[in-house]
Amino acid sequence: MDIRKDLTAALVDNEIIDESLKKQLVSKIETDVDLRYDYMVQNLVKTLIKEKVSYQSIPEKVKSKVLRKIQPKEIRVKSSSSFFAGFFSRPAISFATAILIVLAALLILINRSEVTQPKDFALEQLGEDNMFVQAKNNFRSILEGKLAPQLVSSDPSEVKNFFASSGVNYSTVVPEMRKWDLLGAVVSEDRGEKFAHHVYANSEGEIVYLFQVEESYLQTHEIIKLTDDLLSYLDNGNCYTTLNDDYSTLMSKSGNNIYAVVSNASLDDISQSFCALN
Repeated sequence: MDIRKDLTAALVDNEIIDESLKKQLVSKIETDVDLRYDYMVQNLVKTLIKEKVSYQSIPEKVKSKVLRKIQPKEIRVKSSSSFFAGFFSRPAISFATAILIVLAALLILINRSEVTQPKDFALEQLGEDNMFVQAKNNFRSILEGKLAPQLVSSDPSEVKNFFASSGVNYSTVVPEMRKWDLLGAVVSEDRGEKFAHHVYANSEGEIVYLFQVEESYLQTHEIIKLTDDLLSYLDNGNCYTTLNDDYSTLMSKSGNNIYAVVSNASLDDISQSFCALN
């Protein structure tokens, strides 16, 4: 009977149910040097895997001792032009390590194939009730002098108190920014609901307008909205930035609030300052 080498793995894993076949295989291993070597390799690999595989080469003395026991003559190793075939023809530790390397490479390739660039969400934000559209329009009104702060203050606490006393029914964030000075704030009203807006400026005369809304308002789409895919993108911890109409626009989320930031400063400056609001 011709005993296939792949049966040695089944023997090591105790998967051979046929007792007759098992006896033949054991007998063949005892008389066939190559098969016995393969069996010892399989057995050692299993032991190494159980012990979580130690990433150390087998000492040359140990390897020589094993080879002398199973075959008195020098073992001839067939050469291969295949990189992976070369891995799997080496002693047990290389065999086990190669398995891990192949699996790691596959995982890297799979994960890499799943990485996609975010689409241009700005193209889908339409309508007067869209937060992204409103933020851009409000910023334009600020630059044209049509929208002035109702409260002029550089104190974040005073601005937060202004929001609360003016009827904004959600917790607001007014961060202190190292490169930006707080100027003041506005509270808008839409169908009976109040929304918070505040403004920063820097020493070069550039302006940052920040509009924040509690996410529940956006999820219902009744008063103010964003597209569901942009909301999902922000919910996953991403910061969306785009250069649109010569304005740097940014959308982010911190806590329960969604933030729209529009500025005439560079997109890099805005991203560094406002992508991680807290």
